[in-house]
Amino acid sequence: MPTSPYFPTYYGGHSGEQNLVQDLVDEQIKLFGSDIYYMPRTILKDNTLDDIVYSKYQSQFQIEMLLENVTGFGDTSEFISKFGLRITDEVKFRVSTRRWDEAASGYNLTVNGRPNEGDLLYFPLTQDLYEIKFVERENPFYQFGKLQFYTMTAEIYEVGSDDISTGVAEIDEIETLFSSAIALTMAVGGTDNFTVGETVTGSTTGITAEVKSWDSDTRVLQVINRTGTFAQGEAITGNDSGSVHVVGTFNTLNNTNSEYDQNYEIEQEADNLIDWGEKNPFGEYGNFMDSF
Repeated sequence: MPTSPYFPTYYGGHSGEQNLVQDLVDEQIKLFGSDIYYMPRTILKDNTLDDIVYSKYQSQFQIEMLLENVTGFGDTSEFISKFGLRITDEVKFRVSTRRWDEAASGYNLTVNGRPNEGDLLYFPLTQDLYEIKFVERENPFYQFGKLQFYTMTAEIYEVGSDDISTGVAEIDEIETLFSSAIALTMAVGGTDNFTVGETVTGSTTGITAEVKSWDSDTRVLQVINRTGTFAQGEAITGNDSGSVHVVGTFNTLNNTNSEYDQNYEIEQEADNLIDWGEKNPFGEYGNFMDSF
């Protein structure tokens, strides 16, 4: 026996009921939601192994979302692990499917038609970046034969070496403050001064980086978003300023954006205990210093 044509079904549905529920969803989000910055992710992959080498967030758009819950901000969201302090604050946002189609149109998304895992959200209330970990698309399951909203589960974004250049000052400042940075002490001489935010390029290695700060008195250049390691003695040129200076000394283990990194101290202590020269690559004998 066929289903009744007088009641809504999953398959056909009725545009009147579908639009009514969608209007109610949109109204609730507009009344009780927040304007969230959505930042699509651009992925650069290794051509051989197809691994993700680098991520860029260079565009953004605002869309209203409803904060569903903040249970992830409880006592267990900060803990000490073997890798140090871990902060896993978690939030859930809901966004209208209709508003999503309108706002996201024209942006380069990895998967079109819905929010993407790996993209970032900036919540002005907490002034934090959140990375989308999972997008629930079918709960509730096709009310009146249609999906009215997406639910995104997101965690605090752990700043690494990704390029964040959205054009929104309060967002881009997060990269400057927390992205891994190293200090290059330039040799005496050189021309002009580097400008903050410009890209610098190594003359021999072709490595590029973004200028975080430049002190002309001490000749210390701090850079972020490096694509590799500069060579000592090579000239570095500012793409915008035209400034040219030669690299003197630097230390890639010392992250100047963190007061807690101990990479350099651990390396120094390890060098006093173990000879890391490759005398016997297949065993421990000969790798320990004679004094031991």
